[in-house]
Amino acid sequence: MEISSLAERLALRYDAPSGRRVIAGKDVLLHCHHYNARLQRTVESADLVDGKRLIVGAAECVFAEHIDRALRAEDSVAARWAVAERLYAHLGFGRLDLSRVAEGVVTATASHFVEGWFAGLGRPERMVCSFAEGYAQGAVYAVTGEPVHVREVECMAQGAPMCRFAVERGRSEPVAPNAKRPLVFRPRERGDWLRSPAIDEQAILDALVAMPVEGGPDGLIPAFGVYLACMPADFYNRVCIGFLAEMRRVGRGATAERLLAAEAEYCALNTYRGLMSSPEWDGLVTPMLRGPDDPLFATMTFCNALGFGQWHIAGLEPGQWMLVESVNGYEALGALQYLGSTSTPHCHGHKGAAAGIFALIYGSGPLTERFGTFHAVEEACIACGDPVCRFRVERIG
Repeated sequence: MEISSLAERLALRYDAPSGRRVIAGKDVLLHCHHYNARLQRTVESADLVDGKRLIVGAAECVFAEHIDRALRAEDSVAARWAVAERLYAHLGFGRLDLSRVAEGVVTATASHFVEGWFAGLGRPERMVCSFAEGYAQGAVYAVTGEPVHVREVECMAQGAPMCRFAVERGRSEPVAPNAKRPLVFRPRERGDWLRSPAIDEQAILDALVAMPVEGGPDGLIPAFGVYLACMPADFYNRVCIGFLAEMRRVGRGATAERLLAAEAEYCALNTYRGLMSSPEWDGLVTPMLRGPDDPLFATMTFCNALGFGQWHIAGLEPGQWMLVESVNGYEALGALQYLGSTSTPHCHGHKGAAAGIFALIYGSGPLTERFGTFHAVEEACIACGDPVCRFRVERIG
């Protein structure tokens, strides 16, 4: 099908009031290979739960819906497959070849997760493309209506020239719908929030939204010193909610919460370090910087352009503590949609990211020494019925 038609369907729509990035009708977040690969490793390495099933199932469910939203009733079968392949590459996951599905074969010549594993975790002892397995299952279902199992049999992470997947038919288990409750929530529009007069927040937002953040010829998005991907918020929510539920079932809920926060903290340290070392930062932000706290305010503005929602600094003692309020974070709203009101705070990723950003701005030494130097607590959460999610970050010791 015509490239122009595909490009129109997959064009980014940024909703400024909510800070949401929308592609083909789904909210997406810009996250890096550090977070995606490490989240997968954390979930799949927990011996007491079936983490691989959570990753594959979430990808299948979310992308069966996402691909379907990008399709049109008049599309030919060839066009439907083209949409499924292009969405995968456009979002930054790599190159997935679905042309031989009828023969029972899917291949990938580039992979966000393989690159992420090599860059941050080293060569794995096993195949790592669980996400691609789930995506391919969702794609086959969206295009043909047939539920299948897709199993990786060769992986570039283990030295293969390409990743190869076997498509297994005869599946009786249905594809789960991405069922969510209607969201009834009005975010707070104003608050007693701090701002830097030197940081032109609107200029930063406008510049980042205008950047062409999409997969290149290899379906990857190298930017800010990392590989980015436009991941649907629903995928993260289904994986993390499922992981928490399974770990709580075996008496390891607190461990799961700490693990999810730690991966987000590590990601924030690495992603925003790359951002602050990038030409984009030098050209856009460096001329604005006047005081020692301006990098913090600029970094928070970058967060608000990446699709996570709207963050605001509500209190600050530089280098010691800060309060961050999130008026519509995807984790809290996702919890309301998938679970309903919860009894405990739910935003473990936001909590870890806040600690990582503060450690990056005010810490010292290599990133490995900054990790874990600040402690974050979620004091209020929208998922619990509070008007905002509030995070307190404090120096340890």
